[in-house]
Amino acid sequence: MPAHIDLPHNPIETPVIAIAGWVAAQTPPRSITVAVNGTTIPHELATRPDVRDAMADFVFTSGVTAMANLLSLPPATRLDIVIDADGDRAARRMEVADALYAHWSDDGAIRAANRAFCLARLICPARRAGTASLDIRPRAIRCRACGTEFAQNGTALDMISVKLAIEANLVSSANVSANPYTPEALALIERVTSRGGVVLDCGAGSRPLRMKGVVNLEIVDYASTDVLAIGEALPFADASFDGALSLAVLEHVRDPFRCARELLRVVKPGGELLIDVPFLQPVHGFPHHYYNMTAQGLSNLFGDGARVLSCVVPPHGHPIFGVQWLLRDYLAGLPADVAADFGAMTVNDIVALNAPAFLGDPRAHMLNPDAQTTVACLNSLHIWKL
Repeated sequence: MPAHIDLPHNPIETPVIAIAGWVAAQTPPRSITVAVNGTTIPHELATRPDVRDAMADFVFTSGVTAMANLLSLPPATRLDIVIDADGDRAARRMEVADALYAHWSDDGAIRAANRAFCLARLICPARRAGTASLDIRPRAIRCRACGTEFAQNGTALDMISVKLAIEANLVSSANVSANPYTPEALALIERVTSRGGVVLDCGAGSRPLRMKGVVNLEIVDYASTDVLAIGEALPFADASFDGALSLAVLEHVRDPFRCARELLRVVKPGGELLIDVPFLQPVHGFPHHYYNMTAQGLSNLFGDGARVLSCVVPPHGHPIFGVQWLLRDYLAGLPADVAADFGAMTVNDIVALNAPAFLGDPRAHMLNPDAQTTVACLNSLHIWKL
């Protein structure tokens, strides 16, 4: 059974690499795997007409593709890439560029330091039992106080139990959150870490570059994630961190008040917190987007346990982004010919509209239901008490 690797090429210079190859066989293989340095990588099969034509004597042919984030693997100067189809293997050894290896090694050192820091402050998020009550093993962490078990299947410390996942309404999603740090966030990180402090990035998303002194917490096990947890039940002892970030996260949680209390709990007295939450943004970040907040609402979340230093509109929160986003989603929700008519309207035209009368216009009533939900001015809930 022939197998071949087309990509990548030497040297490896980026932390995320695309792997491509193919297999051919007289019968469909029972198993096809892709591995990098012995670690299995998720892959997809794809039609390869070029292989089918070149390997016409074989009944089965398929392309094999995969994406590997090297930062989730131990640092190495070489990569051994293998495509295996029922024991028949294609193998390629690749050299890692010096600059990438240095970055990879730094990333590994930061991950190890963050893991040690978190393990020393870890608590059971269900019972709030301290580290002494946790039975920490390579494949599972178990709370002796309440019996909750946290399976350890990835590189991040996983502190999301089945019960917590249900309470938080967690669902799997292919969405990748990867927003860059704002200048304000970078300034806070610099102030805290320059004094030897540690910052909790709560809802960090996927970070292409780790920063020393920043612990990345997420509900998704990205390559840069240090701890898996939900914001309503942080698995850290009181006053564990010197600062915290929550950037475009609290609109996506079921209980932002509880999240706010948890953030304040795990930060030391006098520690800085920077919280970004949208106000006039359309629904985004599927599968769940629960709450947008006014400046007063955001301040109110933290008012009882913190002194508000400021609550301002930063450059990345300027109203023009909201106006543009709302109009873009509105246009996308209209049929093409109607969208062209709506797009031809000026701002003055829209401001001067008799809005109730406009509801009978195709530019209003042909807006599809999904778009109406995304950019609605108001939602109406009708319920029956149980």
